[in-house]
Amino acid sequence: MKTLSLKDELQNNPYPGRGIIAGKSADGKYAVSAYWTMGRSAGSRNRVFVTDGEGIRTQAFDPSLIAGDPSLIIYAAVRVLGKNLIVTNGDQTDTIF
Repeated sequence: MKTLSLKDELQNNPYPGRGIIAGKSADGKYAVSAYWTMGRSAGSRNRVFVTDGEGIRTQAFDPSLIAGDPSLIIYAAVRVLGKNLIVTNGDQTDTIF
């Protein structure tokens, strides 16, 4: 059975959705995190990442296009708490924070 690299897995997947990667740098000295999000609906595609002093959050690219409850698409994705990094794919980031 052939195993694919993460790069190949993502490149060959037309919709990888939301994802989180956590690990260490090649030299083992640093923690490394990556987070991505894609959207199928117009509301989900209407978001961008912004820094906010405590981490990274999603924000509507065009606020006039928000329809219904935005809590599933507008949330803190990354929060820094002391020397700890909290990375999730929804409002649980703030619950943990």
